[in-house]
Amino acid sequence: MRLVLQKKIPHRPVLFDFIIGTEKKKMLVGKDYRDDTEFNRLLTAIKAFDSAGYDFTPLIVRGMEFPRHTQAMGEAKTKSLNSEAIITDWDSFNDYQWPDVKNADFSILTKAGKYLPGKSKFMPYSYDGILENIIGIIGFNNLCYMIYDDPELMGKICFAVGKRIEEYFTECLKYDEVGAIICNDDWGFNSQTMISPDLLRKHVFPWYKKIVEKAHDAGKYALLHSCGYYYDIIDDIIDDMKFDGRQSYEDKIVPVEKAYSELYPRLAVIGGIDMNFLVRSSPQEVTRRCQEMLIKAKDQGGYALGSGNSIPDFVPDENYLALLKVGMEE
Repeated sequence: MRLVLQKKIPHRPVLFDFIIGTEKKKMLVGKDYRDDTEFNRLLTAIKAFDSAGYDFTPLIVRGMEFPRHTQAMGEAKTKSLNSEAIITDWDSFNDYQWPDVKNADFSILTKAGKYLPGKSKFMPYSYDGILENIIGIIGFNNLCYMIYDDPELMGKICFAVGKRIEEYFTECLKYDEVGAIICNDDWGFNSQTMISPDLLRKHVFPWYKKIVEKAHDAGKYALLHSCGYYYDIIDDIIDDMKFDGRQSYEDKIVPVEKAYSELYPRLAVIGGIDMNFLVRSSPQEVTRRCQEMLIKAKDQGGYALGSGNSIPDFVPDENYLALLKVGMEE
């Protein structure tokens, strides 16, 4: 994984996925599956990612969640980007209970790190990213109004969120068990960014620039996991924030084969086998596409095989196993 993020040719195929569903973890670890405590949940993740052939384990250090309104979802399969809003004006901003990095127990990185196999490392991510948390506590519609109606309040909220996400990753990077960080923050829809590129450059990107710089200063790597359209901000991702790699690709936006041709060697391209393709295709089709993608990157490097986003439980087992099998082939 280190060689991939260095945009070099790895010695063998390298696998990357961001999140693996509960049932998939049970399939990978069998009777060793446990989720009764946060520590055992992490040990299960270590075993699952190792069993599947990944060189790392992703994790969240709990305790830095931004409070939001919670609503019973019932049988709903999705939710509105407005449903959790809690800050609507200066009074609610002043009353908001901001998370404190001191409430997060980062020692779990050392305790669980003893169970990492071989040279495997942790890749921490945050409970949503900067823009995602801003949208979560304001609401997307409210954010769009606030940009024009009260830009000062919006700026204060963005600063408060960004500062805490930076503090979170700063703590994670202090641990030897951490090899890289995953900055997970969705910035786009299918056809444009969530808010204007200029607003992202003003309120969001400066924080990630600091975070990536701290990762590099610590001799570690920073991977961006961000869904959506990215053409208007790709130079910011590469040249300003200086991310080592990027993950999350969709065929209806930019197929990973095209993304790799356009982005490498400026950026490592991670994953990209479209989730819709993974769900609807046959195992043979998954095998063929994965093999062709590895052949495409074989003599250049800077690519890790994996899904376009993650492996939820609705991905057929046989298709996920087909992807893993190709990744384990020498």
